[in-house]
Amino acid sequence: MNKIITYCSLSALAFFAGCAAPSLQYYTLTEGNPAPKSAQTFTPTNTSIIYIARVTVPDYLNTTDITTRNGTALTHSVNGRLSSILSVGATGLITNLLTDKNPNLWITDEAPVSPPAYQVRINIRRFDLQAEANKTGTLNLEASWSIIPQNDKAPVQKQRSSFVVQGSIQTDNDIVKLEQNALTQLTNNINTTIQQLR
Repeated sequence: MNKIITYCSLSALAFFAGCAAPSLQYYTLTEGNPAPKSAQTFTPTNTSIIYIARVTVPDYLNTTDITTRNGTALTHSVNGRLSSILSVGATGLITNLLTDKNPNLWITDEAPVSPPAYQVRINIRRFDLQAEANKTGTLNLEASWSIIPQNDKAPVQKQRSSFVVQGSIQTDNDIVKLEQNALTQLTNNINTTIQQLR
């Protein structure tokens, strides 16, 4: 009798193990294989430091979930996650892209020891990826940003932008790529404002 019970227990364990969900796949918003660059030595000065403050996003999106929207309902991926919460990942991506576009400036998302020449504050008010038919999605992004100078007599630059990005959402990787594309477009708009500082 004991042998029968043991056999049944082992069979049950094997069944549930076979039905176990696949392991989670983690994704990052930043590119894993950036183009190689020549070695550079750069000594920042107060006139060249631009600090990117943590990007703010809607509370319900500031998680590691990969999320799509269907009307008022939110769907979270069961197989994929972001490697960091959205606000952290978005800040890192935007900082990296701005650094690549402005090699003569010291752009950082780490709080500098001395006051930076400028502080950039970015608020993403809307970052909704609406699921459409045929595994496609429409991402609506609305954002505003302020560039605050250390010199309190200089004007604060304020801008806002809204646009739509469309693409495949068949896989979690597709969704992350679509979000990357939207944040890259936002970065291009922010960089236009930074160029006006010169």
